Amino acid sequence: MDFQEQLKENLSPTDFARMTAWMATLPQAERVSMLQFIAARETNAPAVGAVAPDFDLPLLGSSVRVRLSSFTGIRPVALIFGSYT
Repeated sequence: MDFQEQLKENLSPTDFARMTAWMATLPQAERVSMLQFIAARETNAPAVGAVAPDFDLPLLGSSVRVRLSSFTGIRPVALIFGSYT
């Protein structure tokens, strides 16, 4: 399955149509560069069910940093990323 087929399978029909329409407006070199970026980003993402890579972020409104691994075995953590436009 090529990358475009994977996107079509994994995106909603609306998001796939929007992305396809937007990509068609880009000059060829930019379109290729964007597809390479998306492909690299998606193929480097952890698989569903895999352990997430460890990272830390600042606690909202504080200088304290929170590390994802500090929640191991304590409570469930859900990481949800996406475009909600």
